[in-house]
This record gives sequence, C-alpha cells and structure tokens, in this order.
Amino acid sequence: MRVGIAHKLIFTLGALMILSFTLLASIQLMKLYDVSLRQGELVAQNQSNAYTTKMSIETNDALIRLEGLQQSLQQMKEYNMTDRSEAVRLIENFVREQPYILGVFTVWEPNAFDNQDGNFRNKSSYDDDTGRFVPYIVRQGDKIVAYPNKNYENIGEGDYYQIPKRTKKFALMEPYYYDINGERILISSFVYPILDEQGKFLGVVGADISLDMVQQEVEKIRPMGGYATMITAGDSYLANGLDRALVSKPYLPLPKGESLEELKEQALTIMYTSDPMLGGTVMRLLNPIHIKDQTWYFETIIPKGNMLKDYYKGLSNTIIISLVAFIFTTMLMILLIRKIVLQNIRKVVHVSSALVEGDTDQKLDIDTKDEFEFMAQQFNRMIDHRKASEELIEFQATHDLLTGLPNRYGYTRHIEQIHTVPYSNKQAALLYIDLDRFKVINDTLDYAMGDQLLKQFADRLKQTVGSNGRVFRFGGDEFVVLLNDVNHMNPLLLVADDILLTIAEPIQLNDRLFYITASIGISLQHELTEETGDRMVKEADTALFVAKKQRNTSRLYSPSMKDVSKREQELENGLFPALEGEQFVLYYQPKVDLKSGQIYGAEALIRWRHPEFGMISPLDFIPLAEKTGFIIPLGEWVLRTACKQIKLWEQQGVTALTVSVNMSMLQFQQKHIVETIQSIITEASVRPEQIELELTETIFMDNPDHTLKILRELQQLGIRLSLDDFGTGYSSLSYLQNIPLHYLKLDKSFIHDIVSDFKKQMIFKSLVVIAHNLNMKVVTEGVETDEELQIIRQHKCDLVQGYIYSPPVTAECFIELYHKHVS
Repeated sequence: MRVGIAHKLIFTLGALMILSFTLLASIQLMKLYDVSLRQGELVAQNQSNAYTTKMSIETNDALIRLEGLQQSLQQMKEYNMTDRSEAVRLIENFVREQPYILGVFTVWEPNAFDNQDGNFRNKSSYDDDTGRFVPYIVRQGDKIVAYPNKNYENIGEGDYYQIPKRTKKFALMEPYYYDINGERILISSFVYPILDEQGKFLGVVGADISLDMVQQEVEKIRPMGGYATMITAGDSYLANGLDRALVSKPYLPLPKGESLEELKEQALTIMYTSDPMLGGTVMRLLNPIHIKDQTWYFETIIPKGNMLKDYYKGLSNTIIISLVAFIFTTMLMILLIRKIVLQNIRKVVHVSSALVEGDTDQKLDIDTKDEFEFMAQQFNRMIDHRKASEELIEFQATHDLLTGLPNRYGYTRHIEQIHTVPYSNKQAALLYIDLDRFKVINDTLDYAMGDQLLKQFADRLKQTVGSNGRVFRFGGDEFVVLLNDVNHMNPLLLVADDILLTIAEPIQLNDRLFYITASIGISLQHELTEETGDRMVKEADTALFVAKKQRNTSRLYSPSMKDVSKREQELENGLFPALEGEQFVLYYQPKVDLKSGQIYGAEALIRWRHPEFGMISPLDFIPLAEKTGFIIPLGEWVLRTACKQIKLWEQQGVTALTVSVNMSMLQFQQKHIVETIQSIITEASVRPEQIELELTETIFMDNPDHTLKILRELQQLGIRLSLDDFGTGYSSLSYLQNIPLHYLKLDKSFIHDIVSDFKKQMIFKSLVVIAHNLNMKVVTEGVETDEELQIIRQHKCDLVQGYIYSPPVTAECFIELYHKHVS
C-alpha cells in the first residue's frame, strides 16, 4: 500500500507533537522536582536561621550579663565591699530579668569571698554547713528561690565548679542532671571563673538553662513533617524534636557511615544523607551557634519524600495529560488525513524551508477553515516567538543584563557595523573607566548592594554622556564611553572631568552614603574603524593603568605608557628572584615616647634594591606581592629578618627595643599563621613582647570571628598588637572594643592641618581619650613639625613616629640614633 506525502507528513507531525510534549513535560517535571527540593531547603533554612538567631541573641545577652555579674563580684572582693545579701540581690535581679535562664549560681573557695565563712554556717536558705558563699538562685514557677549549691566538691557531679577551677577559663557544660529541691532537672551551664589580680582562683559564677524548655521549643519545629535537634560541643543531643529520650545521649551514628565531624565541616550547607530515626534519605542542615570558643549546632531534618509531594502530584497529572494528549492527537491526525490537501502541504514545506534558512518574514497562508488553518496560525505564532527569541538572545549577547548597557561583545559588534552605516570623518575617542576600590566595597557589603551601586553609576554615565556617544559595560566595575565627532582635545578632557565629578557625587543606599571615585584612561584616533576600535581599547586600558596609580583622575594615552606596564611585569617576575638574591632590605623608623623623649622601638619597613631600577618603594611592589600571593613568603622574611636584627641589637647591649612589623590580610588567611609566627620568634630566640604586629581593619572583612580567634592566640603568646592606619577607609570604633589591642596607630591624615583646624584637634583628643579608656596607647605617625608635636603632646598622645625625629633608616643608622637619644 502506497502512503501519500500528506499522510506521511501528518503521521510525522503527530509523532513530533507527542515527542515534543513528552520532552516539555519531562523538562517541567525536572524543574518541579528541583523547585520542590528548593522549597523544602528554604523552609529548613528559614526556620533554622530564625531559631539559631534567637538562640544566639539570648545566649550572647546572657553571657554579657553574666560577665557583668562576674565583674561586679570581683569588684566587691577587690574593694573590700563584700556583702552576701547584696550579691544575692544582684543574682536575683539577673534571674528575674532573664526569663530564659533557669537559675544563676556562684561558688567561692573557703573564706575567699569575705573571710567570714564561720559566721554563715546554715544561716540562710542559701548557706550550707560549710559557711562558704555558695548561693543558687533558681526560678520555680512564678517564684525565685535561693538554695545552697550541692556536690560542688565532687568529681563528676561537681564538674560545673571543678572544670573552671582547674582550667581558669570559661566552661560550657555538657548536659547533666541537678537536684533542685528534690526534683532532678536536666540542665546545661555557662560558667565563668572568678580570679583575683594575680590570677588566683577565687570561685565561679554561672547560669543554668533548662533543657526541658529547649526541648519544648525544638519539638515545635516540624518543617514539612521533619524534625529538629540541637547538638552540644561534646556531640551529645541538647534537644531532639523526635525523641526526647535521646537528650544528653551521644549523637546517633548515621546508617551510611557519615560521621558528625564530616557533617560539621559542611555546616550551613544543604546535605542529603541517611537518617537512623526516619529511615531513607533526608535533607539535613546544620547551623552553628557560637558560644565563646565552643559551638553548638542546630540540626534540621526533613524526609526527602515529604519535600517531593508536589512533584509526585505533578507526575500523576502529567501522565494523565499525556494520555489525553495522545488520544487527542490520534483523533486529530484522522481528521487531518481526511481533510488535508497537497497544496497546503507544499505551503508548509516551503515556509518551513525558508524558516530553516533563517527567513522569519514568510508566513503560512492557509484559509481552509479547518484544523490545518489552526495549525498554520500556530505555526505563524511560533515563527513570531522565534523571531522575538532571536532578538532577545541577540540583546542578551550584546548587552549587560544588570545595567542594560552594551557589553564588550556589543562594542565589538558596534565597531564591525561601522562600515555599513555612514560615519563622520571627525576624530573618535574612547574613555576606559574603572571605579576605584570598588572591589573592597563589593567584598565588604553584600553583592546585591554592589549591583545597585553599579546600576546608579551606569545611569549617571548615560546622563553625562547623553547623545555625544555610547556607553558600554565591559564587566565588573569597568565602563567604556565611545565619543563621536570629537573636534578638539579640550571638550574631550571636559567630558572626562564631568564623568569624574558625576561619579564622585555621594550615593545613598539603605540609609548609607557611599563616596567612590574613578580613574579614566583615554585614547584618541583620527578615524573609527574596526582596527582602530580594538587599538583604542588597548591604549585606553594602558592609560587607565597609569591613572589608577593616582586615582580619581584621567590620563590620555601616549606611547611612553607602554613602558609602565612593562616595568610592572618585570617587577612581578622579579619578586621571587629578588628574595633569593637578597635584594630586599629592612629600614627602621624610630618610635619616640613623648613623656621620656626616648626611642622605645621602631617600625620595620621593607625596601627593594633592584639591580636595574634602583631603590623601589613598597607602594610599587607590595600590591604585586599581594596579587600574586608572594606577600606570604615575603611577610615571613620580614618578620624573620626583624627578629634577627633584634637579637643582634641585644648582643650590642640594646635590650629594650620593640620592633613592629606590618601584616597583610592574606597572611591572616593562612591556616597555621600562629604556629608560623611562634616558630620564627622561637628560632630567633627573642621575647614575644619585643614583637609588635601592625594590622589594618581589612583583616576583618573575610572572617572576623576567625581573625579575632587568631589575635587572641597571638596575644596569649605575649605578642603586642597594633591597629594601623586608623582613620582611613572604613575605620570604625566598633573594632576597638572587640580587638585585643595594645596600640592604636592614628594615620597621618589625622594631623594634616591639625595646627589650624580646631575640629581636627577635638577629634584627635577624643580618640586619645577613647583609646586610653580601652587601655590602649596611642601612636601618631607622620609628624613633621614642632607645632604638630606640641598639639599632640598637649592632648596626651603617648608615642610619635615621623620625619620630625627621623625618616626610615638602615639598622646601623638606627642604632646610632638610639644611642644619641639615650645620651
């Protein structure tokens, strides 16, 4: 039996329709599968974040208040104002003001509180037969009751006292049972040791939280039929929303062997694992709750099957729809076979062939008043959609989606099309614009706010350039302005100045003001062709590199600028050979104590004696070292060389000098930075207190908690810490109250014009007062005149560094200066 072309085409179309529908349904189901999982993950993240945020706030509030209570008790002891009734009243107020705290206790060593234990044996409800000051103020219903602490001298039951007594550090207790008036209650405790000025242990003060209250809150969290748990620092259950019998028990091992440590390493990351309680695959999310130097974890668990309920429902509907569509398609084919004519088939073939060739202007013209006409209409609509899609793809390929500006490829296409349109014979100019320090802002803030800033910059550029040219975004914070019909140089430079002024205007976002500048490289060509278009980009980029060294300025390209880029490349390639060839040298700038007038130390400043370029400033090679990662071995060399110099000076009889060394953010990101510094100091046989590390606030931009932990470890080693360049960039007083600092180093911008500027004098004075109140000494750098020195001395600044005493000098010259000051 011979099958006609119409029949073949109809059968083919039917098969394609079924295949297309199946493919689209599969894609939709895949999307639904992914969306269902994402919705479940979002629910878990929201509930987990909400609870951990609440828990963190309550815990930190309790710790802050507990530290305040600790200080109050220490001050009572220190100033001989011990009053047991007053101390109990303070504890009662603490419990009354903290509804989520079960009780607060303090236990003192024999006669450590007021040396009157003999007068208080069983005297009140919170005294025991020893007479020691051991009150436990606990919440019972609506009342606050006082009892004496129990079993505090016993190993195990009294660990809440024995552990901080032994370690003299803050203790976060694992869950334990405690008898309160005959009722055994499962609790966890935060405990601070109480020490005297010599570090002698006097007692403890602590706060208890009821794990039953925590359990009740965790049991309420049932995201999508799942449950939540809380895990202690010792890997036990603090709460279990599915089985409260597991509270205080060790964390249950997972059926497939995943360890809890592996889960902790992926905290804040969605994981799909097995579960010993629910069985099958579950979504698991761990959120850390940091308490001092220890961490609890809040765990959210949702069965994967519960997250896919919408998917299974969609799968069922899709199968039904597929069956209906198959039946409908079969009937449609039968009707088409009966009514189709070969002429319409030829029209379809003709228009389809044209569409394959990319011709979207032809349409299927069929007027048969039947299904084939409907198919033709759909076919024409498909052509319209394809045309719109191609235009959209073309736009997305040639434009930046954030700002709507043409992108780098759009620039290339624009240049390629120049020969197809009339173009003026006048000169053309290209301005390559890069925002100064925008990466620092983008890394400090969230990227959404950075995107908002870029959009506002783009709008300002378009308004400034107007109809005189076209604006492109080449990526990141780089923009290009192509100016047409440039008559003279002066108008071109005026446009560049207008752009700089426009960008420099402050931008307000979310109640914050941002002050950002830009650098511009300019290239000018006599005509605009495809060849000169590429050349202008390269030349303007080279000019931009020169402008970036000064910032907030524009530079017109000249051939000599190529040497600047070449020099930078040579310097970058020469860093490692320079270290091996001993081309780096340390200079030392004295730091002078204003009270004694003596040199108390020096800042070690690196220089590069380049065999070709001579003495190179660190401003030229330190950025290259940070970009390439060479700053890490270079920083170790600086510290090691400074330590060796200290040892050499000691052998010459100078033992009282402290040398400060600058540390970069990249160095602090190293995993074993503390061990490295300790090893270098030990190797040189110098005392840790002879080393001062100068830090900038940029080290806190990436991981402030990790950085603070490192600084405390360095402080424990005895190393002195200084906050350098305070007063530049993003200086914030909030850093000062959190960082364990010895010195606050004010940038030289603070004393610029301080002699004639009364406001600057008041700001300077205020910062000195704040620093002194925080037990920090103030170092002022960049002092050059006697008038500046007089004002600084008048406002009680401690230490001075600047050219008024000496520029950075070699180690030999420095020791001569030291002896002159001593004599």
